[in-house]
Amino acid sequence: MNHHAQIVRTNDVPGYQYVTSGSTVIEVTIDRFGIDDARAISAQAQLRPATSAGQVFVIKTSFVNHEAQNALLKLFEEPPADTQFVLVLPPAFQLLPTLQSRIGIENADTTGSVDDSVWQAFIVATHAERLKQIELWQKSKDPAWLMAMTQGVHAIDTKELSRAALLVVQLVGAKLQTRGASNKMLLEHLALAIPLRK
Repeated sequence: MNHHAQIVRTNDVPGYQYVTSGSTVIEVTIDRFGIDDARAISAQAQLRPATSAGQVFVIKTSFVNHEAQNALLKLFEEPPADTQFVLVLPPAFQLLPTLQSRIGIENADTTGSVDDSVWQAFIVATHAERLKQIELWQKSKDPAWLMAMTQGVHAIDTKELSRAALLVVQLVGAKLQTRGASNKMLLEHLALAIPLRK
């Protein structure tokens, strides 16, 4: 790895295995990576490994909030000596452009398959059925359902959308699962904006 930070896109985030020789590998697997997690990684990265010349932090997560991305940006700009970072994310997760610009290598490892049945069930449903799906998610707070919806939004074929629907999809894609955003309201807006399938 020639850069201090690398991103790996994979459908099997927890199963990704990083292999290196000569460096200590510190693996961190967190479903939703927040600011406290970024601070903990930053503090741990300042410590030097006792048995090797360098260290690699492998951060596996399905979601990184904006505050944590900004904290990682600072860490990637001025990393501790002989420290590298590998950020393992699902293919559809969007990083802030400023953070993306600090990651020198993008490894598109998209092994496995994405289960898009949740998204497909949403797309083929009527407006009322879509709203009911959102209501059921609101009660269950199922993170897998929300991630499947996020991946669906990022994978949608925008050529089929009107300008108004496209703007809604772009808004939802940028704000879904971010701090301060109401996921329920965004999803309801999406449910009504995407045209019904015939």
